[in-house]
Amino acid sequence: MIIVSCQRKTKGDMTMNGKVISVFAGLGKTTVGNKYSNVCDLQSSPYRCDYSMIDKNDYEKKKYDSSRTPNPEWPNNYLNAILEARKKYDIVLVPSSLDVRELLINNNIDFLFILPSNDYDNRKKLLERYKQRGNSNELIKDVMYNFDNWSRNQEDYSYPIIILDKNRYLEDLFLDMGLIK
Repeated sequence: MIIVSCQRKTKGDMTMNGKVISVFAGLGKTTVGNKYSNVCDLQSSPYRCDYSMIDKNDYEKKKYDSSRTPNPEWPNNYLNAILEARKKYDIVLVPSSLDVRELLINNNIDFLFILPSNDYDNRKKLLERYKQRGNSNELIKDVMYNFDNWSRNQEDYSYPIIILDKNRYLEDLFLDMGLIK
């Protein structure tokens, strides 16, 4: 079972490749993917592991479950999914994990990296969001480590980054950029 939060692009030039945007956890990828027909939230977990026996409602809880069966097709299956999604959508949202970003770099796929601002209130809000959606403690610990330690300086990256202002979501940014309507 592949869980993809997106709606099919219904108009525009289908031959154009969509923008790939790597977004930190909890900033609204799934919300934007569900709400806008030109956006695809391409979660990586269902490509990393076999989710065929997992109830859809348990998906968030199982993201870091060590009992999951690794998918031997990873990461090629995810790369192929990204390439196919770019043909169908203006925007393809992918997670911010280092291995996904390296997959994009190694395959010459340009992308934008979006991070949350690094302040106490924002950290607290994201932590609560992860708990509310049922993420495991192990996943939350890992994501919060990344929140605390990933650089917010452009010179530390070989690709463009955007720091999302406090109290703003991905949808706000995309509306401001004219990427969604």
